[in-house]
Amino acid sequence: MIRAFLVDDEEHALNILNILLARTGEVEVVGTASNGYDALDSLRTLRPDVAFLDIEMPGMSGVELAEAIEGEHLDTQVVFVTAYDRYAISAFEQDALDYLLKPLEMDRLTKTVLRIKKEKQKQGLPAASAASEASEASAGSAASGGTSAGDSASGNSGASRTAGTSGILGASGISGSSAAAAGFPEREGSGPPPVLNVRLMGGVSASAGEERLKWRTGKEKELFALLALRGRERLHRDAILDSLWPDEHYQKAKVYLHTCVSFLRKDLRQLGFEGALKYEGEKYYLQPDLFRTDYGVLLEAVQEARGPGSGDRTEELERAISLYGGPLFKEEDYPWADDEAHHLEQTVGELRTELSKRYEQRGDYARMIESAQKQLSRSPYDEESYRLLMKGYSAVGKHDEVFRVYRQMLGRLNELEIEPSEMTKRLFAEIQAPRGFGSGGNG
Repeated sequence: MIRAFLVDDEEHALNILNILLARTGEVEVVGTASNGYDALDSLRTLRPDVAFLDIEMPGMSGVELAEAIEGEHLDTQVVFVTAYDRYAISAFEQDALDYLLKPLEMDRLTKTVLRIKKEKQKQGLPAASAASEASEASAGSAASGGTSAGDSASGNSGASRTAGTSGILGASGISGSSAAAAGFPEREGSGPPPVLNVRLMGGVSASAGEERLKWRTGKEKELFALLALRGRERLHRDAILDSLWPDEHYQKAKVYLHTCVSFLRKDLRQLGFEGALKYEGEKYYLQPDLFRTDYGVLLEAVQEARGPGSGDRTEELERAISLYGGPLFKEEDYPWADDEAHHLEQTVGELRTELSKRYEQRGDYARMIESAQKQLSRSPYDEESYRLLMKGYSAVGKHDEVFRVYRQMLGRLNELEIEPSEMTKRLFAEIQAPRGFGSGGNG
């Protein structure tokens, strides 16, 4: 006998489903609930074989309840019951065993019961694992509709399933040749469990060994990027909706989110990362010990370079700067990442400036000049870097370069309609005085 639990906010709908299931002679209804919160409490205790979930419910929707069931590993199969066919693809993608359209038909319900029974009887497979396999088969039969739903979720019709662009190394590493290039140790043989190596700088990509995560839609990629950037932080569903679908109707945005979550879970599973995307208490997060990012590795190196204690720290600064792989999410339009992207560029600029000063203290003027030039190539209005560059050229006797750099700085600052600071003017005057540059250098 199949043990079933029914959830619907309409008492009439619960009674009808209860009667129809009794008529099959295969199902025992062990409990009912009118909302997702009460249902979840009962499911934790009863552990039924299957839960029939209405999708449209106030508070916690049926899709969100299915998320919670999966997140708590309750080993309960899910069948969605809905009056809206537009939810069908989302239902299958949520690893539901089946979905039923209201008004319910006895013949269709009988087929669902047979499917539940068949999955339950699969030798060596618990109900939840059987449900997952059935979901894959069902999603495959609805492939054309699934693509349509995914395109809607991405916000770009016809979005192709392509690999993310390359970047460098946040929160947790990289294996194979790409790992070595990014400063991560390679994983050999069957050693430790695989780690998903995520690049957020210079683009977005994720790989495990030679295999790369491929995105079905642009929004799936963006969701992954958001979760990876936040690292160990658990993001509330509504915060994700505000970030990825700020202009969409709330209910519609939730459907898009659940579709993207399902796509991402399946793609991670295919790469060998079962259960990597977690959902608890209406919050999503990536399991920390299964992934690491270039951004997180860089932040750790920055913290080490700026940490307390005495010492030169030049090597630590060099290492941190070497881990910089380009702008955060380069070429991606992620407004929610603007603050982090700006902070990253500011931090790297400060590191280069600090490194130039360390080289000056060491008397390594060639590297001092090189470091200041790199900073100016990325931040052409950085007056402090102009001063460091002038001091470096002066120290090696390249006085004509000092004058050229000063004129270059004047041109850049003129674009902003500002004058050099008194500190910069005074430095230039001190450098030029014994060399006889003349009085025209101040413009």
